[in-house]
Amino acid sequence: MPKAKKNRRQKRKNNAAKAKQAASEQMGGSSAKGKKAYQLEDYKRALEYFTKAIEEDPKDVANYSNRSLTHFQLQNYAEMLKDARECIKMKPEWHKGYLREGMALEKMLQFLDAKASYAKGLSYAAEDPALLKQMKDLDMLLGELKLSEQESAADNPDGDRFTRLVKWMKDGGCKFPKLYMKYYTEDYRGVHTLCNIPAEDMVLYVPQKYIMTTEMAKESDIGKAIRRSRYDIRSAHSWLAVYLCQEKHDLKSFWKPYIDILPDKYSNMPLFFEKFYKRFLKGSYSLEMASNRELDLRSEYEGICRHCTEFRKYHRLEFFWGRLVVITRNFGLDIHGTETDALVPYADMLNHMPDKQTDWKFDNKLDGFTMVTNRSVARGEQIFDSYGRKCQGRYFVNYGFTIDNNFNDNDAVIYADLPEDDPHYQMKLTALHGRRVREFQVPAHYSEDSTGQSENNHPRNMFSFFRFLHARDKELMVLSNNSTEGYKLKDIEPISIRNEIAILKHIQRSARLSLKRFPDPLKLDHHLLKENKFMDMNHRNCIMMRSGEKETLHWYIRLADRAIPMLEMSWKDLKRQAAKCHQIRTRFNYYVTTVIVPLVKNQK
Repeated sequence: MPKAKKNRRQKRKNNAAKAKQAASEQMGGSSAKGKKAYQLEDYKRALEYFTKAIEEDPKDVANYSNRSLTHFQLQNYAEMLKDARECIKMKPEWHKGYLREGMALEKMLQFLDAKASYAKGLSYAAEDPALLKQMKDLDMLLGELKLSEQESAADNPDGDRFTRLVKWMKDGGCKFPKLYMKYYTEDYRGVHTLCNIPAEDMVLYVPQKYIMTTEMAKESDIGKAIRRSRYDIRSAHSWLAVYLCQEKHDLKSFWKPYIDILPDKYSNMPLFFEKFYKRFLKGSYSLEMASNRELDLRSEYEGICRHCTEFRKYHRLEFFWGRLVVITRNFGLDIHGTETDALVPYADMLNHMPDKQTDWKFDNKLDGFTMVTNRSVARGEQIFDSYGRKCQGRYFVNYGFTIDNNFNDNDAVIYADLPEDDPHYQMKLTALHGRRVREFQVPAHYSEDSTGQSENNHPRNMFSFFRFLHARDKELMVLSNNSTEGYKLKDIEPISIRNEIAILKHIQRSARLSLKRFPDPLKLDHHLLKENKFMDMNHRNCIMMRSGEKETLHWYIRLADRAIPMLEMSWKDLKRQAAKCHQIRTRFNYYVTTVIVPLVKNQK
């Protein structure tokens, strides 16, 4: 065929292809719409369009490449990998397929496989800038990880146990190449980073096989024995605890490398404190809280033993140990639609920080637990999770540590007692079902934002109850009319200036009585904390615990001292002060704007 004729034919073919592409874009074809959505960073819509484009033309490799890249933006790395490999299958010599594959593998922590993909891509496009950059960055990361591992292999009393755990996990497909465990003291260990880690980066993957769940515990030999005994387990945590007892005694247990790195004892838990530490907690509600915890655990243990003879071979302290392992390390997961309690090796080594650095979940698509950073973490830093907002007592009794500057969630016990000289004493006592005194454990604020787990932990419920105690005549009638069952005791809004002054004085008296239960003043606690010369962390935690309670009680005392004079003002005099309270958000100012201002403004 003449060369000129061949060129004309190729030109017509190229023009036809361009015309087809232009027509598709003009008509708004799925592929074109996907690209447009991608440019606008509307990745979910782009994914829909590229999927539709694949359905329309399953032989167009570009659609798979574009969808793969879109999955990357949506952090769907398993789907990204699948599309990348489809690209490679359709067009083995196209470098972009290997680029997409390497990026997906890198995000899934399979660094050596990712490097192999980049190398394969470069064999077809040696000068491709994207592949060269990915390979260079990965080589730097691998070099940094190798160096950091050597640096972190310092003298560690738990080194052998940690090594066995890491090998066991890696052999089973667990991935955490950017992390390492560090020993501080017998009771304190943590997880650190081997390199700089950006936000939204997966740092841990644990396949389902390596996750110990409640369902697994129930299907174990001891779990089946307890179920046959028909004993009604009181706490779901006990299933994992009894399973841990069983596996701890089995030297060939699959879980042995994990169980070996668990603490042998929990000497930091108030549950096990002797008189030496308890003396520092005199007056603190944490003593009663720890005592109640011990009674609950003992009752559960004895109940299991009464019904299930197979469990009697395990000592009470072993069961206590198992329960403490669970409460300090438990993750609540949804695994393929089943909600369960779970122990996740390595993930449970992360310590608590209120402002957490990680987000975690069970990823059904990856069939495993994933932990992803929500912000960047520098090389060598300890990486943290959050155990959630809690009052200081729950941190202390449940986990064995306290939080510095936990002002919003420190709490204390305040007793609300019906005054015996109340003119409506008998009527109110009947409404209270004969219970003249109620106990509230509340933080130092009036806000509805509370970490309380029960009604008696919410400040507004306490104020509501005190308002009922001091209601008079017509006020009682209003409370009665608004309730279908006797008197209303909850959600009572401020009633009157007289009533509010009376409850503030009552709360102040109760707070002072609670303070008297502590032998040492708050000033001494602040001095000890500032000096920071404690015998050990248990000693410091005791002082932190009791100081938080005292600070809370002092806040309620000051609240009455500051609020009562404002309640006695005229609206004209209060208005200027109230304006400042609206501008600056503090715990006291919130009470002023939500309680004092409406009462004074509407007084007749």
